[in-house]
Amino acid sequence: MKKFIIGATLLFAVLAVLCIGVGLGFDREKIDNAYINEVLRSLEAGGQPSEKKYDYTLFDSSGNVLYSSVEVPDMSYDGRVSRAICDGDVLVDYGENKVVFYVGAGESFKVMRNTFIIFISIAIVIVALFFSICSYHLYARTVKPFGKLKDFADEIAKGNLDMPLRLDRYNSFGAFGEAFDIMRNNLKESRLAEQRAAVEKRKLMQEIGHELKTPLASIKAVAEYGQASTGDDSFDVILDKANAIDSLVNDFYHITLEEEGRLDIYLTRHSSGDLAKLIAACDYNGRCKITACEECFLLYDKLRMSQVIDNIIANSYKYADTDMAVDMNLKDGRLRVCIRDSGEGVLLEQLSFVMDRFYRGSKTQEKLGQGLGLHICRKLIMRMGGELRCFNDDGFVVEITLPVLERNS
Repeated sequence: MKKFIIGATLLFAVLAVLCIGVGLGFDREKIDNAYINEVLRSLEAGGQPSEKKYDYTLFDSSGNVLYSSVEVPDMSYDGRVSRAICDGDVLVDYGENKVVFYVGAGESFKVMRNTFIIFISIAIVIVALFFSICSYHLYARTVKPFGKLKDFADEIAKGNLDMPLRLDRYNSFGAFGEAFDIMRNNLKESRLAEQRAAVEKRKLMQEIGHELKTPLASIKAVAEYGQASTGDDSFDVILDKANAIDSLVNDFYHITLEEEGRLDIYLTRHSSGDLAKLIAACDYNGRCKITACEECFLLYDKLRMSQVIDNIIANSYKYADTDMAVDMNLKDGRLRVCIRDSGEGVLLEQLSFVMDRFYRGSKTQEKLGQGLGLHICRKLIMRMGGELRCFNDDGFVVEITLPVLERNS
């Protein structure tokens, strides 16, 4: 752009100088007053000058031609005077008569005007060519590279980090092109590093889970045996803590798989009655009162749904420790399952955060947990095409909504 501005300025300066030079260099012949005086003296003497430089006409006040060195049209006095003035001729008083000297000033002006017209036309053509060349140059260096940048950005947005950006380093976007290509390479390296880190993280979680589950199984077995053989309540504490650690390991492993999109969901066809039985099976204390609805059929993953229901019921027992009501109803082609306890619920200012990862309310600080249960549940229900939400209604309510595949008619 800087070169274009400099080039345009120089072009206009050169053309302006040439115009001024043509105007100043135009050779306009000066009027020879000495010859005019010589003609006037010769007319008084009744003769002609020895040398003829200008044609001239002598006419009286009526416009009649008394003498002319060149043939002239018959015109009135006023017409001759006006014609002489318009043509740039010299009009001299000679007694009561007048003499018109045809010095050719009008013709000279016409020649100069025509010269300027030709020159300006050539200048316009030059300027037009200059701007055409500059326009193509700007297109090649600005618009066209910008189109390549747009295509490159679209590919990057799609996740294609293998397409290099090739731009001439000397065009307007050359530096940007190099920067964008460096960014692409950095993103590609970051993605590869992230994938490697994810693999290592998953391996680490698997190793941690394996290493912890083996001693946990032994601890739980010993605690169960001790509880059964001695009836000592201290074994219950050991068993609860072992179960809590086992649940924590499972939660971390599940959230890792979910973040990587590797938590597999296998949807199969089930009836609403099957879902009611699954809820009853997850209620290990038998304190849920289930109200079923008319039979319909759904698509869900039985194993993942069991994990979701088990987590919701376990949370209710852990934090509210009340009886629960499970209401199942059909509305607008969707099955709604509301699991409601009779506890104090969640504080309103904390209600919108209870499904966030690692969030724990103020009333849960004394309970063992990491704030992952409801977060994982929501992810699983969403993967099954449903919704999960929480609210207060005479206790804490977890509502699961699933699309109905078909109703039993």
